[in-house]
Amino acid sequence: MPYRRLPNTDQARIRALQAAVSSSVVNGLFTNVLTHNTYYRAKSFLDRFSREVATYKRCVSEQSSKKGNEKYETALKKARMYVSHFIQVLSMSIMRGEIARSKRSYYGLPENEDTVPNLFSELAVLEWGVKVIEGERRRQAEGGIPIYNPTMGRVSVAFELFKEMYERQQSLQSRTAESLKNISEMRAEADEIILEVWGEIEKAFAELTGEERIKKCTNYGVIYYERKDRNKKKEINND
Repeated sequence: MPYRRLPNTDQARIRALQAAVSSSVVNGLFTNVLTHNTYYRAKSFLDRFSREVATYKRCVSEQSSKKGNEKYETALKKARMYVSHFIQVLSMSIMRGEIARSKRSYYGLPENEDTVPNLFSELAVLEWGVKVIEGERRRQAEGGIPIYNPTMGRVSVAFELFKEMYERQQSLQSRTAESLKNISEMRAEADEIILEVWGEIEKAFAELTGEERIKKCTNYGVIYYERKDRNKKKEINND
């Protein structure tokens, strides 16, 4: 005897609801298998749930895109290189006496050292990129001669491109997490609606028997499974 089992994936939930909703209207006429309230509840939920699942899939796809990741890594590498090179040139200018050592504080750098900060992480590149750009603007505003090779213009362009891509990645991660949270919270309601829908479908075809009843219900999205282990259990009990 076949038995019903609720879908265990989001896509299967969507398919079950789609089948029930689409089969409930034939040639513009309501079939009356589902009550109007159940039909509109299922349809409204299906639209919301499908959109949320589509949003989640799109975000995951964009995050995992090889092309997008390559562009991001290239932007990060270039921003790191320009920020690092600028700090190195600043240090050499100080050692040559072209810039006062006290000006290192403008960039958030210790005055008594000539080392380059650790720029391994993305957050470090973001932090020091801002410090370097603001420090150079302040020094030049006081009449300081601009540093060349790299110029602050080149540093700013590389940094802003990376910052924009970083913020986009963070936004995608936030949207992905939010969509996943929304989907998780909607699953219980999805299962509740599917059970209600299936109950009404089976009730509508209760007068039919056997394969005919199962076929009709299946057309409306009810999922049945065969109890393949029942005969084995009987054999074990008879031993």
